[in-house]
Amino acid sequence: MSHRRAVALVLLSAVGFGSMALFAKAAYASGVTPSTLLALRFVLAALMLAPLVWIKGWALPRGRVLAGYIVMGCMYTAQSQSYFTALLHASSGLVGMLLYVYPVLVTLLALLLGWERLDRRMLTLMLVAVGGMAITLGGKLQGEPIGIALALLAATIYAVYILLGNRLSRSRQDTNPMAACVVIMSTAGVTNTGLALWSGVALPATAGGWLAVAAIALFSTAVAIACFLSGVKAVGAAQASILSTLEPVITLGLGVAMLHESVSASQLLGGALVLTAVVLLAQRAPARATPGVLAQAGQV
Repeated sequence: MSHRRAVALVLLSAVGFGSMALFAKAAYASGVTPSTLLALRFVLAALMLAPLVWIKGWALPRGRVLAGYIVMGCMYTAQSQSYFTALLHASSGLVGMLLYVYPVLVTLLALLLGWERLDRRMLTLMLVAVGGMAITLGGKLQGEPIGIALALLAATIYAVYILLGNRLSRSRQDTNPMAACVVIMSTAGVTNTGLALWSGVALPATAGGWLAVAAIALFSTAVAIACFLSGVKAVGAAQASILSTLEPVITLGLGVAMLHESVSASQLLGGALVLTAVVLLAQRAPARATPGVLAQAGQV
């Protein structure tokens, strides 16, 4: 896969994830609760992907690789639950800002593990992207200590999730990303359904609510995750995570265009910084670690 195509896939995943807030608002308006929405999101995504994987004959992962993708599904549940619970104890701006420290965490962990080698240019662009993110998500930043802790926990879980996905994508089994997604989505569906049953199920009360849930499951989950897993194999975990900082900029743009939300000059500046970093990153393939290091990282 070419570098340009891999970047396009990661950016498409960012569009999917970034549009989820728009669909979620429509779903919440129909009466669905966050825990039920998460359960429906992952269960429906798994049901949408499974027939395609079966028709195409893509083999599901086996052995340690299968166990790794199951762990990723559990991590996705933990990350989602931490994020949505944090929103109950802190402002959305603060939670969003803290969540998007994950590119820094991914880069630091990848460097410590020897899986990535970043030059000064990429490090600078990473700081520009994260700085733009902080400006974009700025505003009324208030929160309780538990909200701050949960937001940081969500960022940490997501950083480890990305690195684990990068490692598994390089395994000798060469699992198709769609097959991997079925395992991840099925695991997250089971765990989130259990949490929804424990806290109380509240299904959408309108057809529009169900359409919003379906959009989240198909575009903002199944397609987004499959594109990300496909792209991260070619561009690396560090660059993929930096490119993904486009997500809240997309959320902001959709909020203005579709929900008529207001935007400040500082948010426009932050969005411009993120877009600049994304464009510059897309112009050149990332620096790589030595083949020996990559081979060791891919032995799962």
